[in-house]
Amino acid sequence: MIDRRLFQLTEKKNLILLVVVRLLNLFSSILLWWTISIELSNYFYTKTGHSALLVSVLFGVCILKIILSKCQEILTFRASSELRLHLRKEIVAKSFRLGKSQNQLPSSTLAQLSVDGIEQLEIYYARFLPQLFYCLFASFMIFFTLGMFAWKPALLLLLCMPLIPLVIMGVMKIAKRILSGYWTTYTDLGVKFHENLSGLSTLKAYNQDEAKQLEASSNAEKFRKVTMSLLSMQLNSITIMDIVSYCGAAAGIGVALFSYQQGNLSFEGMLMFLLLSAEFFIPMRQLGSLFHVAMNGISACKKLFDYLERTEPAYGKTVLETPVETLKLENVSFSYSENSPALDSVNLSLAKGEFTAVVGKSGSGKSTLVRLILHHLTDYQGAIFWNQTELRQLSKQTLLQHALLVDNHGYLYPKTIKENLLVGNRHASDEAIWKILDKVQLTSFIKQLPHQLEEPLYENGGNLSGGQRQRLLLARALLKEADFYLFDEITSGVDLKSEKIILSCLKELAKTRIVLFISHRLYNVLEADQVFVFENSHLVAAGTPAELKDTSAYFKDYFEDEQVLLSGGTEF
Repeated sequence: MIDRRLFQLTEKKNLILLVVVRLLNLFSSILLWWTISIELSNYFYTKTGHSALLVSVLFGVCILKIILSKCQEILTFRASSELRLHLRKEIVAKSFRLGKSQNQLPSSTLAQLSVDGIEQLEIYYARFLPQLFYCLFASFMIFFTLGMFAWKPALLLLLCMPLIPLVIMGVMKIAKRILSGYWTTYTDLGVKFHENLSGLSTLKAYNQDEAKQLEASSNAEKFRKVTMSLLSMQLNSITIMDIVSYCGAAAGIGVALFSYQQGNLSFEGMLMFLLLSAEFFIPMRQLGSLFHVAMNGISACKKLFDYLERTEPAYGKTVLETPVETLKLENVSFSYSENSPALDSVNLSLAKGEFTAVVGKSGSGKSTLVRLILHHLTDYQGAIFWNQTELRQLSKQTLLQHALLVDNHGYLYPKTIKENLLVGNRHASDEAIWKILDKVQLTSFIKQLPHQLEEPLYENGGNLSGGQRQRLLLARALLKEADFYLFDEITSGVDLKSEKIILSCLKELAKTRIVLFISHRLYNVLEADQVFVFENSHLVAAGTPAELKDTSAYFKDYFEDEQVLLSGGTEF
């Protein structure tokens, strides 16, 4: 029920002070009830009272309780805000450290954890845990107070107290099963909703939006049923806790009245039992209510720490002092699961001055190759050399400095064109920017804009065409001046004009850099200096396009099938 890892993230001072303030609040309530009992007892027996004293105590206790309640709110806010801020910093830092490794979560799941998950955890940490410790001390404080008047009724109340935690423990066993399914269903629903929203235009184009709507409705209904099951369990347990609380209080009051009738309890003590018997169960009853609210936080806590404890990519300490001029893979294999290798015994080499392309159908291992070369996937067999240094020995800074991946998932920020380009090189001058824009043939387009380089972009380049957006991403990559460029399906979804411009830029770039171009379309790589062909996780052919047409049956058949689909010829 208590995850000690939470206390390692934040200081425990606020939680301790919160428990102390609540105990002081309870002490002031006991003092108030005791004063009222004394005054009523005096009035009952002597028909006299100290009204001035009673009013003074009432006024003083009310002021004190107001101050303590305000302090309680402040401490609760501090504890919760400290936890939220610290956890969100940890999650963001962890996401950057994991990068695009295989241990990274989908963006939608990560967003749910860092927003809803932490908000649920805040209730568990800042409200439930202080209430839990408060209950332990409050029960004994009230027990010792009532024990001064009559120990038997007080002991009866104390013995009834563990029944509520026993109910909570019983509910916990059921809740773990329900909550695991609840949170999994919730995150899966978020992932699918994000996917459907991202691909809405595609679904509309293929008239599949209605089918996805039915699927989403089915998933939402499944989540509703899990939620209702959780609420039903919570309501049933609340009913049981109410029965225990009311029966325990009634039993304590009954025994106190019987003791008073037998002359074993004073009138003052009987009044204290009447006033404090209900108070005796209130802390534990509040704990039960908070427990139901905090159950989601308990589940979220596990998910959050599972993410924070995921294995991060290991980097070496070697720093390359010279540019990367060669890259070599020796007998490299990698599997996402034991039974299905994504790459199997791959040997290839890349060199500066060569335009190298990798082709293959979907699922052949092209993207896995890219992720391995960039150290996004680390658990591989074999060796990958940058110059003469094995990839595992290189520092993270070296990898980020010398290599760059450009794909069709690049993001353009809702800022100016210049600000987006400066992400690639923040020290680039306007002259350098215009020179790069001229290479990707965007100069004339940008110069006709009202603010030119200062023209604001919509989110992810929403006010650009697909080809313009991709060429702008290419321009930003060229500004970085990396030694090694990997282009993964960068021509996917662009118009023919932009495609030709992009391929021309890559060929020119390959004269002075290592360039690896990934594509599943063969007509894009006809001017490459060398082509590696992948099929079913294996490197099945390598050579120039002309050589492969004559020597590789797979390459020739693949190319001819593609030309048929494109309604083109088969001539090079």
